[in-house]
Amino acid sequence: MSVRDEYFEPGRFESEQKYDLVLLTHVLYYFDEPYQAIQSALKQTKVGGQVVIVHQTATGIPQIQREFMLEAKGNQNEMFTAEDIRNLLDTQSHPHQYYHVDARLDVTECLQGLETGVKIMSFCMECDLRQLQEVKFAKILQAFWRLAEIEESGKAFINEPIGVFVLPVPSVTVEQRSPEDKDPVIDYWQLAQRFDWLGTFLSQYHQSKSSSLRLLDVACRTGRWLQAFSQYIQLDEEIGNIVYDSLDPSGSSIAQARQKIHLPLQQGNQYISTIQSANLEINAYDLLWSMHGFYMIPRQDLAVVLKKCASLLKDTGVGFIALATRKSFYVDFYEQYLQIFKEGKGEGFTSAEDVIESLDECGIQHQVHRIFYEEPIKADDYAALEHYIKHEATVNYFNKDKETEQLSESHEITLEELLSHPKMERYLNSLLRNSVYYFPEEVFLISFNAN
Repeated sequence: MSVRDEYFEPGRFESEQKYDLVLLTHVLYYFDEPYQAIQSALKQTKVGGQVVIVHQTATGIPQIQREFMLEAKGNQNEMFTAEDIRNLLDTQSHPHQYYHVDARLDVTECLQGLETGVKIMSFCMECDLRQLQEVKFAKILQAFWRLAEIEESGKAFINEPIGVFVLPVPSVTVEQRSPEDKDPVIDYWQLAQRFDWLGTFLSQYHQSKSSSLRLLDVACRTGRWLQAFSQYIQLDEEIGNIVYDSLDPSGSSIAQARQKIHLPLQQGNQYISTIQSANLEINAYDLLWSMHGFYMIPRQDLAVVLKKCASLLKDTGVGFIALATRKSFYVDFYEQYLQIFKEGKGEGFTSAEDVIESLDECGIQHQVHRIFYEEPIKADDYAALEHYIKHEATVNYFNKDKETEQLSESHEITLEELLSHPKMERYLNSLLRNSVYYFPEEVFLISFNAN
């Protein structure tokens, strides 16, 4: 262990030594450019390592800071919360996992007016409150009283939850799409490059008591994710055999997906069925995934489906569900469509938030890996616009279980009708910058384990 008396800023802290773990614990308040500090931390981290950021959320002391810091010290330079960090990472499309930790700050001595309490308050407000006028100090003390919860023991606490961000340094990062990648959208490329799939498969292989892994693809559709996985993820040669089972209600889709199975994946069982009605072996799979496949699972079925998926995993297995959030164009567009054209009638699509809520209700532990990106399409590229809005955002992803039945509410409307309606036009124009539509997509890659 060594202690270096240096500033951790670009150009001031450079080290040839790389670290397995870099911690930024309650320090990003003090950087003029917090994202540069995060980038510096990532540069000092080994491939496969992690940067962990521990930071206060907007609840608790930041509420008092917002109200009184400017008056107390003349500036709000240290006003920076976990929500600000999340916005930074989302803006930069930086992959990360987020954990919310409930915590409390003991303010008993603050409310008692003891010297130690004044020091705690001064630390919270980033200035020496002993120098304040008595009236101003009294206002801040009153704010502490207002937020504090007094226990029967006489102890006083302010709710002060903490945000923890985990930023992996992936083993492989693919900066550009492969020339062989002919998929009309970037969704699956984003999923492939923004998560450490190589490390995940290697970890499962080392935990497995068998010489091979078993993988179940739920709602495999035509194998678009499978194809992206094969194009961008080069699995370690140590992993010799992965038995790939596929499940989808469409037989023709499974037939197309079968053509995209490449070594080390080997074709296993095929289930032409919904996940709800499929007869599957429990405690059998090392890995399970469903990539953009849960949109049409009714919300009332989610609990049963998620419990079933968890039961299919081995004790050391891991499942993944990738799904757009309510902020995404994929989910939000159809909500807008129902409001504008159907007077709000009709069932919207199941979102990532719905899945998380159901996992919480079921008591299934899970982690969320947030992926944000924008799909750019030129405003004058009519064919690409029509495909994206009508097919990717409705018929393709959001088709019903019966392969011959398209989404009843929107498959007949034309792109001209969508663009000509004033409200829909305003909605779509809000995504237009310099003659290019930028369709925002926030996807949660949700991982979970066996019950």
